[in-house]
Amino acid sequence: MIKKNSSILVVDTDQEGARALALSLKECGHSVLTARDGIHALSILEFRAFDALIVDVASTGKESLTLIGWAGTICPRPRIVAMADPRVEEAERETLEKGANLFLKKPVDFDRLIKFLEPSPARSSFTGTVEGVDIIEYLQFVILGGRKTILEITSSIGTAGRLYLTNGTVMHAECGVLQGEQALYRCLCFKDGTFSHLPWTEPERISVGKPGDFLLMEAMRKRDEAWGYGDEDEGG
Repeated sequence: MIKKNSSILVVDTDQEGARALALSLKECGHSVLTARDGIHALSILEFRAFDALIVDVASTGKESLTLIGWAGTICPRPRIVAMADPRVEEAERETLEKGANLFLKKPVDFDRLIKFLEPSPARSSFTGTVEGVDIIEYLQFVILGGRKTILEITSSIGTAGRLYLTNGTVMHAECGVLQGEQALYRCLCFKDGTFSHLPWTEPERISVGKPGDFLLMEAMRKRDEAWGYGDEDEGG
């Protein structure tokens, strides 16, 4: 849980940029330390815990992925923010897969960063890994919880889609060139794969407007129909 006055480690080879960011964070009441690279950050984290870790993945390269992956395993686990130049391809996907909680393109949206560092409401919170989950049943669980999140679903052959969920509804869905209900049903008909939750961002448009119960029932019908024909398009 991030406290009001969070302890933050900023990792960036651009020390001038790191100092500028640290100064802005300090002006917001946070305690900030900077590290010159991933190796320096690891040596600091071995002896000191932080509430949050902000890593420039463009400047630190592969070191940053190692750092993010390792930081995600320590206890207490810091909340991890990755930032990179928009021209760095695959940076967002790689860092989120390694365990980053938020990815920000440079120049960093400082207001969004500060909002991310705000305290979360006091409630029970667990992180874990499970296997053999029925994706439609899991989606029903998320819808009932009313959580605002982006659920990314990736099939075993690499096809990926995103569902934008808020207040018990699916606002938007996208999968390749598909959007709306077509994209939703495409994702829910994957035979196997993985899913993860991404930090919330508003979708470019609202493409789904039907009740959650209807969408789930229709997804079940379409999946039973597709699997009954032995469609192996998204098989594992």
